[in-house]
Amino acid sequence: MRQFFYPSSIVIFGVADKPTNLAKNIILNCQEMGFQGEIYPVGKTPGMVYGKEIITDPESLPRGVDLAVILVPANVVAEILDLCGQKGIHHAIISTGGFREFSHQSNQAEEDVLAAAKRYGIRFLGPNCIGVMCTGSGLCTPFNPLEPRRFKKAPVSLIIQSGGVTTQCAYHFSDEHVGFSKIISAGNKLTIDEIDLMKYLMEDEETEQIHLYLESIEDGRELTRLARQSKKPIVILKANVSDTASGVAKSHTAALSNNDSIVEGAMRQAGIIRAQDIHDMTVCAKALTLPPLQGDRLVALSMSGGFSVILGDACEKYRFTCPALPRDLLDKIESFRRGGVIRMSNPMDLGDIYDIGALIFALKQCLALDYIDGLVLSFVYEPQLITIFGRGIGTPGQIMMFFKSLCEENNKPIAVSLIGERQYVEEFKKINTFPVFDDPVESVRALRVSRDYWRGRSADRS
Repeated sequence: MRQFFYPSSIVIFGVADKPTNLAKNIILNCQEMGFQGEIYPVGKTPGMVYGKEIITDPESLPRGVDLAVILVPANVVAEILDLCGQKGIHHAIISTGGFREFSHQSNQAEEDVLAAAKRYGIRFLGPNCIGVMCTGSGLCTPFNPLEPRRFKKAPVSLIIQSGGVTTQCAYHFSDEHVGFSKIISAGNKLTIDEIDLMKYLMEDEETEQIHLYLESIEDGRELTRLARQSKKPIVILKANVSDTASGVAKSHTAALSNNDSIVEGAMRQAGIIRAQDIHDMTVCAKALTLPPLQGDRLVALSMSGGFSVILGDACEKYRFTCPALPRDLLDKIESFRRGGVIRMSNPMDLGDIYDIGALIFALKQCLALDYIDGLVLSFVYEPQLITIFGRGIGTPGQIMMFFKSLCEENNKPIAVSLIGERQYVEEFKKINTFPVFDDPVESVRALRVSRDYWRGRSADRS
């Protein structure tokens, strides 16, 4: 499987020096992503594409190219696989559509593809997929125009059963500064499915979390078995759960819907985290980078009374408790007040204080309590407050490092959301040393993800 991600050479079938040609985009995407291997474009007509001469005689290809990417008409794919087999190419990505997702059943072109692959021992992704994006090697096989330089590297890998969702995940995970190691578009999953890919990623040293977008699950028993066995968190966004979605899913990936109540129960028993949408996948990814949440007892702090109320509602919604804090501790925190009009409690409104020293004191003291498992903080940030902050943690980078150090010292999570102009929220996210959530409710949900996952892991060990 490694050659699907780290090939030293690739051949692209279906390239033409035309504005409308899609296969040539694969060359540019790989170049922009930083792929250093040899690229061989193959097409019917001579020409140059992105500094590469189109090869019109496939017989002139060298033997043993690591990976073929095929984007030719469906009825020609089997012929190309025959050529690959004769040239000692044993790994392929078939981007071409027009197979069972088109006719809703296997067809002759599909049968010919399977026969050719079996004849030469070729393993292929797809058909009807956009292949692989690997930030470690620079391989980027989607045929749609992309901006690969925006993609960020991180130890999260994704298996996606949709080309469009693949592209969106690459951008959204990068824009959220979560990043990714590998994103695989699985398409119709004729010879390689999520089970094969999960097995590889479970052993991959560059992957610490495995996320999946699935429209169908062919072998639920094996998937849940692997999830129980995995030392890495498994996050699944399962779509195609309604009659309305079923028809369109069949038309683009040949996916059959599964009974969602059965899927939900099986995922819960297997310790799989179920995401609600693409953004929620990034929330889960961030949550899993925090120290494990080992219980239900939280302290909720905000520098705004309204957001303290929102935090309280969210804690109850996600089945957390906010225990009463020691009176002597609350008295000390109240001594920082300016107006003396807000009485401290849990959730805690620090709006009458607005002093970084008080915030530091409250965070340290609350997180150190032996009956508190974690903390959620709705942090108001305005640049002019940096002069008030001082104390060596005034810049966004210093603030993030403080949160990170405090979590590590106590081995407890702090889920931080920022209240402020979007540009400042983005500034904090770009620092990327500590996760930042978009709003208070999201931060509490993140801790719910952490609690449920680690509780499930503890139950498995007992």
